[in-house]
Amino acid sequence: MLLLVVGVAAVMRFWQLGQIPPGLYRDEAFNGLDALRVLDGELAIFFTANNGREPAYIYLTALFMGALGRSVTAVRLGAALVGVVTVLPVFLLAREWFGWRVGLFAAWLWAATLWPLHLSHIGLRIILLPGCLALFFWLGTLAYRRQQKWLWLSAGLVYGLAFYTYLAVRFTPLLLLVVGVFILWQRGKERLWPGVAWFAAGTAVTLLPLGLFYATHLEMLLGRSGQVSIFNPAINHGDPWGMLLRQIGGALGLFIWRGDTIVRHNPAARPLFDPLMALPFLIGLVWCLRRWRQPAVAVTLLWVAVMLGVTILAEDAPHFLRAAGILPAALFIPALGLYWLWAWPKLPPLARQIGVLVLLVLSLGLTVRDYAAYGRDPQTALLFEAAAVEMAAQLNKEKVGTAVYLDHWFWDETTQKGWPSIPFLADLDGVTFFRPEFGLPPATPGQSVSLYTWQFGDLSFVPRQIISPALVSLHTGQPARGDLEAVAYPLYVRYQARPLPSSPADLWPEAVNFDNQLWLRRGSAIFHDPQTVQIDLYWEGKTAVSPHLTAFVQLVGPDGVLAQLDAPPGGSDGPVRPWQADWWRPGLVLHEQRMLHLPQPYDPARQRLIVGLYDPVTAVRLPVLDENENPAADSWEIIGIRN
Repeated sequence: MLLLVVGVAAVMRFWQLGQIPPGLYRDEAFNGLDALRVLDGELAIFFTANNGREPAYIYLTALFMGALGRSVTAVRLGAALVGVVTVLPVFLLAREWFGWRVGLFAAWLWAATLWPLHLSHIGLRIILLPGCLALFFWLGTLAYRRQQKWLWLSAGLVYGLAFYTYLAVRFTPLLLLVVGVFILWQRGKERLWPGVAWFAAGTAVTLLPLGLFYATHLEMLLGRSGQVSIFNPAINHGDPWGMLLRQIGGALGLFIWRGDTIVRHNPAARPLFDPLMALPFLIGLVWCLRRWRQPAVAVTLLWVAVMLGVTILAEDAPHFLRAAGILPAALFIPALGLYWLWAWPKLPPLARQIGVLVLLVLSLGLTVRDYAAYGRDPQTALLFEAAAVEMAAQLNKEKVGTAVYLDHWFWDETTQKGWPSIPFLADLDGVTFFRPEFGLPPATPGQSVSLYTWQFGDLSFVPRQIISPALVSLHTGQPARGDLEAVAYPLYVRYQARPLPSSPADLWPEAVNFDNQLWLRRGSAIFHDPQTVQIDLYWEGKTAVSPHLTAFVQLVGPDGVLAQLDAPPGGSDGPVRPWQADWWRPGLVLHEQRMLHLPQPYDPARQRLIVGLYDPVTAVRLPVLDENENPAADSWEIIGIRN
């Protein structure tokens, strides 16, 4: 049965690993960048970038990156494996405290509950803490019961190693203090001495290197905690005690009422336990409160209560990363409730046992459903910075010989500001970083150019990088939004210029002349499905055109216009600025692509796709001129449509 639980945990954690959640959040990417430095021989006991991070997960990431290379999966593979392996210490500890059936229920809850699953799908160091705590408490329990020195020493070694995992471990000395006081009250000091000395020795051995680092870098010890503390006036806004009460309420509600609302940590507001596990949790909680004097029960309750302090005393409670120290003890509570239902004498054995198994399977189904929906949620991709992953993939697709330019806004190696997924996932050898205010030297004649720019920056220098004759395409990246930004925007605007072998008039002599202002050198349409058509338009302007000029694409039937898409000529790919006046010059052909969605399947016998230009101020269409420059029509039909 334990192997079955391990198998379920493995399937859940390797299922869609690297795809759910989509993207790679900056904290994960920083882990990848530090892992690259480890592979280059830069070893550290503590990594100071990105507010400072404990080293254990970074070294684990380096191990898998050495085998798999730079990828989202390589960063997250360590978390998935740790998530599977953690089933064992969770089972061992729960079995030691409450019996093997509770151990199996607790292990299943670790395998099938969404919060531990999510921690196993993201490449962050937090996943190491629950397993370390479970292993430490298991060894500590054995040491206490058997009073063997090597077990005390082993428990201390594991406890010291836990400080190399995640910041929340710094709350555990308080937990050990209250647990020690409880044991002294219950059993007396003879059960703790001299074992506690061996435990302290083991802890000191593993903790010494990190302690020496903190002794000379106190800002790394206290800096992050001060930034997020509710006693920071910038966070509590002058009401620390009121905020403390609200934080306590939020933390207590995370179990079955309201979970973390930060979408990056959790499907918004989903509590730790789904509705099917709410009843076992409540039963287990009542069972524990009635037996709080029993050591295992007392330690479980103290564990949860003390480690909740991490999220209570920091902003955004309940915060499912900071609160992860309550695991796996929090899982023991519904596991005890499930065991109570399993053994409830008022129902026939077969009925109650089948009922519990059905609850467990249905709860697993809810986890799969909710996590799959979470992976499809556009907000998840947005907050996991999927746009930066897509941009890195686009950079890697650039052809050899292309002059690639990247705005410093996307990544600054000196300040470590920007989007760390880009330098982690993209091969930036040969990429030229630039600052718009300084401009760029012109590209080499005959060389393709690819410019990655920030749309809100100064783009006036871009046309000067393109040498005529050339075909220029514009592409916008996926939506992105920083943590403190309210509105999403395309992460980048990419200008791609490919040199043409001769003038556009020689290549496309049969151009459509719109009133001697713009020439449509080429137009084509491809149907992706019966109701979605991709339209490619190639424009040339020999002089500056009106910035208000609008190009329309229409599907026209016997009863009039069925579908229409309007945008500035050349600028339809996303919410970017229209082409600047400098782009409209002889020899530059601007390519745009539009996707037109039709209300009904396309009927070539009765419907036409037409292109035209109009001035939105006057609503007058520009005429199409014939070879004698006489008005011949007010639009042009796209022919040669392909399916």
